[in-house]
Amino acid sequence: MNSHKKIVRQQHAEEQQQAESVHQVQPVAPREFATVEELLRHDAQQTPVPSALAQRLQASLQELPPAGRRAWWRRLFGGADQ
Repeated sequence: MNSHKKIVRQQHAEEQQQAESVHQVQPVAPREFATVEELLRHDAQQTPVPSALAQRLQASLQELPPAGRRAWWRRLFGGADQ
C-alpha cells in the first residue's frame, strides 16, 4: 500500500509541474488605454469568439426585421443615418 501512495504522490507532483510549466507565459508589457472604448476594441481583437456563439448570433441577426423608417428623433433633428 505504501508503494501505491508513493506512485500517486509522484504522479501528482509530475502533473503539478506540467501544469505550472504550461501556465508560465512570457510577461507582457503593461498597456494603458486612453478610453474604455479603446480597451474594449483591444480585448475584442484578442478574444476569439466560439463558433457556436457566432452561429447563434448570425441566426439571431437573420431573424431581425428589416430596418424601417428613420427614428422620429432623427427625422425631427436631422441626425445622420448609420
